[in-house]
Amino acid sequence: MHKIKLIPEEPFYNRCSVNVYDVTEGKEKRRCKIQVEYSVADIRELKEKGMDKAAAISYYKEWIYDVVKHYILDDWECTEGMKEILSIVEEHIKDSFEEDSV
Repeated sequence: MHKIKLIPEEPFYNRCSVNVYDVTEGKEKRRCKIQVEYSVADIRELKEKGMDKAAAISYYKEWIYDVVKHYILDDWECTEGMKEILSIVEEHIKDSFEEDSV
C-alpha cells in the first residue's frame, strides 16, 4: 500500500488542483495532479441524488481516493492533505446546502 501526500494549490471558486506525491519509502515522488471540481452544476448533481452537505463531503473523499487509486494503480493511505482539501471543498459548497435549509 502506498503512502500518499496531497498538496492543494490555490483554490478557485469552482475547483482546486491537487498535487499527488508518493512518500512510501521516505522519498517524495510526484505521481499526478488531479482537479477537484465543486461548481454549481456539480453540487446540483449531488443534491439531485439526495445528498446533504455531509454526504457530499463523504462523496468527495471517496472520489479523491478512487481517482488517485486509478492513477497509481494501487491502494493507498493519505499521510497529509486530505483534511485540508475537504475543508476547501466544504468552504465552497456550504452556501449551496445552506440555501436549502432556509
